[in-house]
Amino acid sequence: MIEVPWPLPHQLPILRDPHRHKRVICGRRWGKTGAGLIAAILGHGDPAGPGHRKGMVDGGNLYWVAPTFAQSKKIERDIVRAFIRSGLEYSKSECRIEHPSGGSITIKTAAAPISLRGDGLDGMIGDEFAFVNKEVWSDALRPALSDRRGWSMFLTTPNGPNWIKEQLELDGVDPNYKSWQCPTSENKLIDQAELDAALLDLGQASFDQEYRAQFLDIAGAEFSGLYFQTPDFWFQKWPAEEEIRHRVIGLDPSKGKSDKSDYSAFVLLAVTYDGQVYVDADIERRDVRKIAEKACALCDAFNPDGLIVETNQFQELLRCNIEELTKRRERPLPIYGQTHHEDKRTRIRRTLTPFLSRGELHFKADSRGAKLLVSQLKDFPVGAYDDGPDALEMGISLLARILHGSNH
Repeated sequence: MIEVPWPLPHQLPILRDPHRHKRVICGRRWGKTGAGLIAAILGHGDPAGPGHRKGMVDGGNLYWVAPTFAQSKKIERDIVRAFIRSGLEYSKSECRIEHPSGGSITIKTAAAPISLRGDGLDGMIGDEFAFVNKEVWSDALRPALSDRRGWSMFLTTPNGPNWIKEQLELDGVDPNYKSWQCPTSENKLIDQAELDAALLDLGQASFDQEYRAQFLDIAGAEFSGLYFQTPDFWFQKWPAEEEIRHRVIGLDPSKGKSDKSDYSAFVLLAVTYDGQVYVDADIERRDVRKIAEKACALCDAFNPDGLIVETNQFQELLRCNIEELTKRRERPLPIYGQTHHEDKRTRIRRTLTPFLSRGELHFKADSRGAKLLVSQLKDFPVGAYDDGPDALEMGISLLARILHGSNH
């Protein structure tokens, strides 16, 4: 007999949800190990439909991946306990237990990423993946799920606004992904008095992260997290044509010369007659030629009143490339070059802060590029990339130039 934990009421919506990739950001003592054992052993999703995700008893080949060896030993203890009366033997040498159906659960550690390569997987549990490098997922585990269209379930507490937060932002962009933020208080087995005591012991900031499953603002970030929480921060549809006063595109090109370079960022802005600015973005790694071609495609689709591009260093050549390509368009497109002499942080802070603080910037809800742009804004200037905020600043500056009738 396999002793599977009984699902708690707050776990059921997640276990029954049919999405292929689930991201569960939970507070301490929420019950993530129990939810993971149910999913890994019995499967999850819709048991009677195509949304059922194979568990071990269905013949699924599964990994349970922990950040460190010590944490993998804790999971090993829980799995051995679940199978102790089943007659199945746990192989300590292979860290695996096998089921007569042909299914198996293998415990792995992210501390040795090379060991994660090779097997095709029907599913995997990512335990405390906020404390694991992104490459463990992108380079090793995600490819292992491709052959069998395997599922993934991350069960983790937050660790600041790192790559796991980016995974949450795939909601509404990629239909395979679904995310939850689950405070400890959902688990009714935890007494409220204990939570009150933890708040006094830890302080508000640590309590918010460890028990309320909140992503704390990154230290040194320029913009307050409150700027990104206004009710209409995200929008679904562009304003009606008669409401839009001007459209522009800002471009911060890649500073390299191949598609392995930094990201190039196109930011599309539309300002309405009441002064609200609606924003979308396209942020990818592209070589110079692809940047110019993308500029033309976006201009054809968005029909802006102008495009502004950074012209520092070799980028003046890129501007000329775009001008040549846009000559093919029926409607002439003004190209504005911008050479920056001011410190980037000062320039972006001065331009964007008033719009963000007044809630006048709105971002496209179902756009991956807009989600990346907002992520870069939240991390600016200490994040790895700032091409999106740079292009947004240029776009707003161009709107101001057009509105005031200046070409300088």
